[in-house]
Amino acid sequence: MTIERVGSREKLVSVLRGLGITKGPVWIKVNWTSPHIGMYTSPAVLEDVLSALPRPVVLLEGHSVGRLQVKIADLPEDEEGIRGAVRDGDRAFLEDTGMQRILAMPGVGYVNATESVWAGDVAPAGDVATGVESRFGPLVFEELAAVIPRSLYDARPDVTLINLARMKVPKEDDGDWSLALKNMFGLIPDPYRIRYHREGLAEAIFDINRVYRSAFDVVDIVEGFESVVVYSGNGEHKAPWGRYDLEENAGLLAFGREPVALELEIARHFGRDLRERRLIQLATEVF
Repeated sequence: MTIERVGSREKLVSVLRGLGITKGPVWIKVNWTSPHIGMYTSPAVLEDVLSALPRPVVLLEGHSVGRLQVKIADLPEDEEGIRGAVRDGDRAFLEDTGMQRILAMPGVGYVNATESVWAGDVAPAGDVATGVESRFGPLVFEELAAVIPRSLYDARPDVTLINLARMKVPKEDDGDWSLALKNMFGLIPDPYRIRYHREGLAEAIFDINRVYRSAFDVVDIVEGFESVVVYSGNGEHKAPWGRYDLEENAGLLAFGREPVALELEIARHFGRDLRERRLIQLATEVF
């Protein structure tokens, strides 16, 4: 587990090659929360990551209302209408951010985890639940055993799963941290995910991490290469969930296979202690 300040694209690529991922397939869980500046894994960073990896590579993400092109209040009332609006938002996001250029690269694909669930094209829930329980204990949200895309699950044990998270930190200690563990929350297929926020956000993040980490070799990379998101009540930028500033040209990269240690080290870098955080306490018990 390491956190480094990498000052150039060449250094970034060198560090990534040092992770020792020498053969594909490689799947990358990106962070495409929303199109707001700094909130998503940028095409430039993805291009650098891809240049350090073997092929084939598949980018992995779930649908999110954060990428909608319309207000939630203006969504159609029928399920198919809602799904259409969500898909429109995803297509617009890929076009508007320049991500389609990345998806057009040789040997690069994209699987949307929500679409896999909607199509019923997922790994057997019973097998996944058994694997999770044998390593990490029973799930709190049992339905999350039925969310891994079948194409990813069938690639075991050869696939390496990179959890490529954005570095997002709160201005105050009572704010929310979005790092390696939180990034996996985007693989919960419900585009709203409101239920999980209400019924137990820490437990839901913990569960989706147990689901994927029980089945795959996961390498966590938390990048603040171009910028770090720092939430602030008076921030220059605004997303639906709050205002924030960008620490530009931060050049930060944290990586490893121990997500709890990684998050604690990132927090220490910013002068914080996350050991009392509910999510960290849950994850410390098993990871």
